[in-house]
Amino acid sequence: MIVCHCNRITSADIDDAVTCMKKNCSNPDLCPKKVYEELGACPKCCNCFPLAEKLIKESTLRFISQSEIANGSLAG
Repeated sequence: MIVCHCNRITSADIDDAVTCMKKNCSNPDLCPKKVYEELGACPKCCNCFPLAEKLIKESTLRFISQSEIANGSLAG
């Protein structure tokens, strides 16, 4: 899904950027501006920020969940 029409950023782009940022830094600044910078983009109208924030949170939770599964933390 297109999230930012100004920069042609998709939900998949955001997910990829969050994953990359979480892998490379234990506590990255995961605000839309920083995620867009990771994608080589610059926020313009910022109308997409509410949706971007929601997707960043979802991507972060997914990353944490997948990391816990990979580390065996959720073995039951």
